[in-house]
Amino acid sequence: MPTETVAGVDWAGGAWIAVVIEGDDDPQCRLEADLETLWNDGVDRILVDVPIGLPDDAETLAKREAVDSAARSAAERPSSVFPVPSRGACELAREGADYGTVSERNKADLDKGLSRQSYHIAPAVGAVDAFLREDETARERVLEAHPEVCFRGLNGSPLDRSKTTAPGVGERLAALDGHLDAPGAALGRICRESVDAEPGTAESDAGEEATAEPTVDDAVDALGLAVVARRAVDDLRFLPGAATHRDSEGIPMRMAYWSAEPLA
Repeated sequence: MPTETVAGVDWAGGAWIAVVIEGDDDPQCRLEADLETLWNDGVDRILVDVPIGLPDDAETLAKREAVDSAARSAAERPSSVFPVPSRGACELAREGADYGTVSERNKADLDKGLSRQSYHIAPAVGAVDAFLREDETARERVLEAHPEVCFRGLNGSPLDRSKTTAPGVGERLAALDGHLDAPGAALGRICRESVDAEPGTAESDAGEEATAEPTVDDAVDALGLAVVARRAVDDLRFLPGAATHRDSEGIPMRMAYWSAEPLA
């Protein structure tokens, strides 16, 4: 069986932090200004913490909300799953439109306004959406995943602490025991590699030069997603269930995870 290269990816406020695992090699850290560059570099499967499959009307909004509702229940942390902007709102955000303009477009499309949090990630969401609309092969191998859902599945039980605290990081590293050799050492190496990792001078998915630095919890999330991505594709499970919803462009609306038993 050919060696696969997989990646877990998280948005780090100006660039994507990617934890890449090739076969049985140790996880490696990369920063990328855009997700397409990572995909075109020969990665076989990517799990990324970004909404994939965007709503643009009431019908597609209902499909999207089925995915997000299942994720809130599975993660048992409702606030970690935020409302997804409409495709039109994301496109405006990529063009640099202000919050009011983007929120009004979201209201016109979905009959609901937009939170500031959703507005700030809308350019990155729109960039991934544009990439997947152009590349049909990537649609089936660049998969949306939520770190809290993935850690819940790997742990086999709910997580009690926030990932922004030291005990929360420790809890997530403990969840990786048995799924990755020496997860604490792997996280330390990823953090050290991030010191010298450069996303380049290309414009980032947020429409500006990528200058933000990833946080420790960004690195933990990307590592958790990479560990799940390394599972055989047939072993992955999806929320909200067996049926795959698709948006108006044919892009799947689903979240990948792994667990010994399906998460409710």
